[in-house]
Formats: sequence, structure tokens, C-alpha cells
Amino acid sequence: MNRLAIETAFETCSVALDMDGSIRTRSRTEPRAHGRLLLPFIDELLAEGGLSLDDLDALVVDRGPGSFTSLRIGLGVAQGLALAHDLPVHPVSSLAMIAAAGRDPDGPATVLAAMDARMGEVYAAIYRFDGDRAELQGRELLCAPGDLPDPAPAAQGVGSAFEVHRDLLPEAVVQRLSPIRAAASPDAAELLRLAPFVRAVPAHELAPTYLRDRVTN
Repeated sequence: MNRLAIETAFETCSVALDMDGSIRTRSRTEPRAHGRLLLPFIDELLAEGGLSLDDLDALVVDRGPGSFTSLRIGLGVAQGLALAHDLPVHPVSSLAMIAAAGRDPDGPATVLAAMDARMGEVYAAIYRFDGDRAELQGRELLCAPGDLPDPAPAAQGVGSAFEVHRDLLPEAVVQRLSPIRAAASPDAAELLRLAPFVRAVPAHELAPTYLRDRVTN
């Protein structure tokens, strides 16, 4: 099976191509560069793999939460490709992706993912991992740093909020997290690993998850 994954929720533009289990990637962290980088990354990976878009079996895309503008770019490209080539699309949560990208497989199975959402807020969600499956515990949140949810007695923390807002996070929650990996990078390859557990949808059903009415980049 050939699958292409697109990750644009945050400042990293990442694309991954899965060719029957062999994964190639392109990634660059550059603010507001997604529109310039995304299509060339896709073209490069397909050329390397000797594939065309018609050879793809499915797409995977980050549906958010994240930056309003960059999410629209990624979802727009995914939707356009899916419509043109009649491809199903797996919409994966950005918080599940960052939890998978940064977690320690030998650490606690529960992961608190928390990303800086700007405007003095964070995106947060708690996941419990069973292999590559990430089960959402509760719901995805947009909250003040001080309202970070308490995951469990044994959990690990992943995401930029643990660095950007470290002085504002609830101490009782942070002290129970081990390890904490604030520098985890968004990674389209993680979208590929999570996709089998996310229902594929037709292109016209793709929609972003923003979690806020006001938007910012």
C-alpha cells in the first residue's frame, strides 16, 4: 500500500511517503513557509519513490488543532489531491501526533500532549497508548496553562507548552510527569503510524479542528 501523509499544524512542514512499509520523509521547521514547501516536498518524495499520485492508495493529514493558516494549507492540498485522484483520507489529531512523536516507549502508557497555542493558551489532550494506537482520554482542550489537565499518577508529558509556559503550568501536574519532552518535533511519519486507527473519510468531509473561534498564527 502506498500512502502520503501531510503535517502542517505547527511551524514544521513535514511530508512522509509510505511505500509498503518503507517510509521516506521531508521536513523543515520554518514559520509561514508551508505554502512554499509543501508541494515541492510531495513532488520530491514521489519522484524518489518512482510513483505518481495515481499510485497512491490513501492520504493522511493532520486535521489540527494548530495554526489556522498552516492547517488550511495542509488540509486544502490533501482535499484537492483526494478529489482529483479519488483517494480516502485519514484525518489525524495533531495532539495525538505530537504525543506519538515525543513519547518514550519505555515510559508510562499515558501521555499528556500540550502545545503552545499562542494568545496565552495551550492545546492539550491526554492519550493512552497501546502499541501505535492512541486512545483519547476525555477530549481535546484549549485552555490556560494553569488549567492543564491532570492525566494520572503515572504519565509523561510531550509538547512545546512545557517549555513556553513552564512557569505557568500547575506544579502538581508537572511534578508527576516523567519524562517531559518539550522539544518533540511534528512528524508526518507519526501520522502514518496513527492512521490505521482513524476512520478514513471522503475528501468533502475533511474539516479542520481549531478549538477556538479567534484564530492566530
